[in-house]
Amino acid sequence: MEASTSNGSEEVKTFRGRSLEEVLPQIREELGPDAIVLRRREGLGGGVGGFFQRPYVEVDARKPQGDEKPLEIRSDRATSEGMASPAVQALFEQATPFADALAAAAREARTEEDRFAGGAEFVPTPDPFEAPAGLYGPQPNVEAIERATKPQAAKPAAGAPAASPSPAADAPSPAAETPAPAPPTPAADAPAPPAAETLAADAPASPGPATPPPAEAVTSPAADTSDDEPTFEIPSAPVTPIVPPAPGLERPEAADAAEQRLVAAGLSPKLAADVVGEAVVHGLPFSTPRNLKKLIRSALARRIPVLSELGDGRRVIAVIGSGGAGKTSAVGHLAATYVQAGADVAIISLRGDGSLTSRLQPLGIGVISADNAAQAKQRLGTRKPLITLIDTPAAGPSHPAAHVKALAADLKALKPTEVHLALPATLSSAAAAEVAAAVASLGPTHIALTHSDETSRPGAPLELALNAGRPISYVCSRDGAAPADPGALAQQLLP
Repeated sequence: MEASTSNGSEEVKTFRGRSLEEVLPQIREELGPDAIVLRRREGLGGGVGGFFQRPYVEVDARKPQGDEKPLEIRSDRATSEGMASPAVQALFEQATPFADALAAAAREARTEEDRFAGGAEFVPTPDPFEAPAGLYGPQPNVEAIERATKPQAAKPAAGAPAASPSPAADAPSPAAETPAPAPPTPAADAPAPPAAETLAADAPASPGPATPPPAEAVTSPAADTSDDEPTFEIPSAPVTPIVPPAPGLERPEAADAAEQRLVAAGLSPKLAADVVGEAVVHGLPFSTPRNLKKLIRSALARRIPVLSELGDGRRVIAVIGSGGAGKTSAVGHLAATYVQAGADVAIISLRGDGSLTSRLQPLGIGVISADNAAQAKQRLGTRKPLITLIDTPAAGPSHPAAHVKALAADLKALKPTEVHLALPATLSSAAAAEVAAAVASLGPTHIALTHSDETSRPGAPLELALNAGRPISYVCSRDGAAPADPGALAQQLLP
C-alpha cells in the first residue's frame, strides 16, 4: 500500500492500495476513526508495456469538520445480528398472531372517540391514509320508525271515546266510518312512512290488532345495525363469493380452494371473492378450468399498482416508517444499487443513529448526517444528484403527535418528490392500517414492501396499497431491493 498523499487541499487526502480493506486501516490511523470517505476510484497500474498490471484502489478522505457530528460507538451490528437469528425470528413468528389478536380485542372494546377508530377500519375505507367522517355509512333513524309503529296498539283505544259521547242522530254515519279502518290493520289507521307500511305488510296476518310481529320486525334490524362494531380480523372460514357467477357459467370446485388460499395469504374475503369471481366470469370463457390459477393471478396482478412513468429526471425519495420496518435497510439497498451503476447519489440520514453510515462507508459511499432539514440542505450545498435518498427517524402509532409533526415539517422543507412508506410484509391488515393512519400527515405517495423474504403471505399490505391507491414501489429483502412486479406478487399469494 502506498503512503497517503495530499490532493492539493489541506483537508482532503488520497490513499492508494490494492484493495479497500488495505486502505481503510491507514485512513483510520492518519485521520482518525471519524474520517469521512469522499470518493473511491479503481484502476490498473504498474506492469511492463501494458502487461502484468495490478488493480489498485484510490480513496479520498478527510477529517470531520467542527460542525459535523462524530459517529457514536454503538452495538447496532450485534443487535441486528441477534435480531436476525433464527431463534429470535421464530419467537417473533409465534408471538405475532397472539399480539394481533390482543390488539384487535382492545380495539373492539374502545369507543368511537378512540383516536384509531376513525382510520383503523381497513375493509370499508376507500383510502386508509384519510379516514372520512361517515366511515360506516348512515344509520337508520330508529326513533322515526318506532314513532310510526308505536301508536298501532294505542290508536284504536283513543278513537273509541271519541265516537261514544256524540248523542246526535247524525253521528252514527261518521261513527260507523271511524272505527271501520281500525280492526283490519294498525298500519292503515296510522300515517306511517313507507318503511312502516312495508314492515306491516310483511308481518303475518292475524285477527285483531297484531302488535308483537311489527315490534319484532322493527326492533331486530335496528338492534343489529346499531350494535355493529368495526372488525379488524380476517376470518379463515370458507366464504360465499361476493360476486356470483353469471347465469350459464359453472363455478369450478378449484375456485373455492383458490379463494381460501388467497384469504389465508392475507387478502380480505371480499377482495379474494371478487378476484376469483372475475377470473371465473371473464377469464374461463377464453380458457379452460385447468388454467384457473393462472387466470386468478392475472386478475389479481391487474389490480396491484406499481411504479410507472418515472422518466429520467432527478428523484428525491424519502422513506418513512415505524421502528423495525426496514426503512434504513431499504435506503441502503437502493443507494448501493444506484452507486454501483455509476449514478450520482446523495444520502441524507435525518436524526439517524449512524447505522446507515457504518453500512455504506465500507462501500465508499458517503452519508450526510443532519439533525434537521436546514442542516441537511446546508451540508448538501449546491449538489444536484440524480438520486437523493432521505432516511427518516421512526414514526408510527407509538410516537407522539409532536414527533410526527416535526418530521412532517422537515420533509416539507426538503421537498421530496416521493415519500415511500415502508410496510413489512409480515403485518396484519389491522397493524398495517394503524401505521398508515399514524403517518397520514407525512403524505406517503408509495408503499415499499419490506421483509418480503420473511413470509409468503403479504396480502394485507398489498390490499392496503390497492385500497389506498398507492403504488407498490420496491420489494425489499435482506439481500437487496427491486422494483415491484405485480405478476411475482400474485404468484407469491397464489403459488
